[in-house]
Amino acid sequence: MIIPTILYALLGWLVGIAINHAADILPKRETVVQWPKCSACGARRPVPAWSAWLAVLTGQQKCAQCGQPRPQFTRSLLVEIVTPAFFIFLITHYGISAYLGWVSLYTAILILVTVTDLEHRLIFNIVILPSILLALVGTFAAGVPPWPAALVGGGAAFVVVYIAALISRGGLGEGDVTLSVFLGLIMGFPFILLSLGFGVFLGGFVAALLLVSRRVGLKSFIPYGPFLTITGWVMLVWGKEIWDYYF
Repeated sequence: MIIPTILYALLGWLVGIAINHAADILPKRETVVQWPKCSACGARRPVPAWSAWLAVLTGQQKCAQCGQPRPQFTRSLLVEIVTPAFFIFLITHYGISAYLGWVSLYTAILILVTVTDLEHRLIFNIVILPSILLALVGTFAAGVPPWPAALVGGGAAFVVVYIAALISRGGLGEGDVTLSVFLGLIMGFPFILLSLGFGVFLGGFVAALLLVSRRVGLKSFIPYGPFLTITGWVMLVWGKEIWDYYF
């Protein structure tokens, strides 16, 4: 199992590079299918510099043409650590199986959504809408989860979060609604209900800490997507165990 784990970690590292590329390109409203470029002068990055860690090892943190540093470099380093770590956990937890592939793909999507929402307060439709279609394929083609639970979960998430968005008057956005639908589809009913509840609790707890520490004010906007993705991933992996514990 050591060799498959190492190979899966390598896959996670490559996925992390792809996530960083998408997170850099999506805010520019450009296609992600392009050669990574310097954001300052547009010069193509050499292949080793596609990875933040390889850029450090080869001394290519800055553009060879204009000398400008790579934006969001710390985030890129972190994503290239976190994503392989998730992949190592997943293959250890699930073993080599079809479900491993689906949950790994969903994990990569949630990492990308977390990054873009934290950095730009945006959950891009070009990411989340195809992800919803992918989740539908997963539930009907592979039974991940069984389609009745998935459809009820997606529908319940839409109703609950859409009503919450109307009540909050800007506190929740369209992206939060579509993200919740995606989460409902990939974890199913009734697990999505606990996921949303935990997300509210975690978001409120973090907001209270930030208010007490005076890092934000009462009128500050705090992106809610990351709280949904964190609790959603936890329920995706341990939903049944957590539900059985409480009920």
